[in-house]
Amino acid sequence: MSGRMLAGMLALGLMACSRAPVKENVVVTQPVVETQSLAVSAAVLTTVQALIHFADNQAGLSDSARTILDDKVAVFRANPNLRIVIVGYASQPGTEAYNLKLGTRRAESARSHLVAQGISEDRIDVATQGESHRLVEGPGEPADAENRRDQFQLLIDTHNDVFLASSPN
Repeated sequence: MSGRMLAGMLALGLMACSRAPVKENVVVTQPVVETQSLAVSAAVLTTVQALIHFADNQAGLSDSARTILDDKVAVFRANPNLRIVIVGYASQPGTEAYNLKLGTRRAESARSHLVAQGISEDRIDVATQGESHRLVEGPGEPADAENRRDQFQLLIDTHNDVFLASSPN
């Protein structure tokens, strides 16, 4: 079976079971996806997609965030073709414009840490959602603390077709 045909079949299968498309990309929900250069296991997805959280109105990394990012470094080193998108989020307080900028600063903070550990900046894209797409609804510190985060999405490139790999929610 040709790589193009396999990619097409993979794309059709993924579209059928995806939860939410991201632009022209597809959310991958299978626990293992194999491409020419990368086998994505559930363990790799779990490590890559582990969230980091931030203090209120801050983009600096905590010790626990650094530890989580260092675990991702090991996965990057073991998978030289791995690429990710880091999406920064904020909690409800603040204006939409401010929270979008804060989300960007948070994502860039995580990327800077990964780059400082020797991971090529070309392998890491950054995006922001500001306060949209909250994990926990409602006012108050418990909800806000969960929503101040960076999420990590694995990009899988199969012959010029790029997919976002994520766990089902």
